[in-house]
Amino acid sequence: MKYLGIDYGRARVGISLSDVEGKIAFPHTVLANNSAEEIIDAVCLLVREEGVENVVLGEPQAILGMVRDVREEIENFGKNLASRCPAKVHFEDEMFTTKIAEMHSKENSDASAAALILQSFLDKRNRVQ
Repeated sequence: MKYLGIDYGRARVGISLSDVEGKIAFPHTVLANNSAEEIIDAVCLLVREEGVENVVLGEPQAILGMVRDVREEIENFGKNLASRCPAKVHFEDEMFTTKIAEMHSKENSDASAAALILQSFLDKRNRVQ
């Protein structure tokens, strides 16, 4: 079962994909966030092309209420994505994923952050099975 991970940002959106077994996440690409509609179209196209069944969207956890507006934006994006895409949408805590990804490489950090989000979700899922 193939998965797609998303690190949603207001300027850029990182995308990752899993292997076909849904065990390992890999950075895939970074999209400019010109509009949520464009991102949803691009993600839905990738879902169809890659045979993705599940999308994992990074969701910031509110620290003293600082990210409430961003979290609401991401939740709305997730709802719109779920209504237009043939894949099931899941949310995963994205705490510090961008900072961790930037420590390894600034160049592709958004896609790397998406891979960290997706890998966290896959590890939890595979532990349960």
